[in-house]
Amino acid sequence: MTDRLPSRIFRRRGHRALRRMTERQRAIFWAMRLEETSYPELAERHGISADEVQAEFTAALILFMRTLREPEPWWLRLWPW
Repeated sequence: MTDRLPSRIFRRRGHRALRRMTERQRAIFWAMRLEETSYPELAERHGISADEVQAEFTAALILFMRTLREPEPWWLRLWPW
């Protein structure tokens, strides 16, 4: 696999990864990546400790990276999107 995925495949796999995350993981992932929120702020927002926020973010990031590396199912080659 190349270092850079075509944008269409990256978006498809990214959406798949987000669907696989739990609701809390998804919320923390979005807040960390898009809003640049800190661990203490997220801990207060979700009512958990900063260590738990870090664990949730780590799990979400691992899931995201693993999903990006997964090969596409064979049947997706049959559809143009």
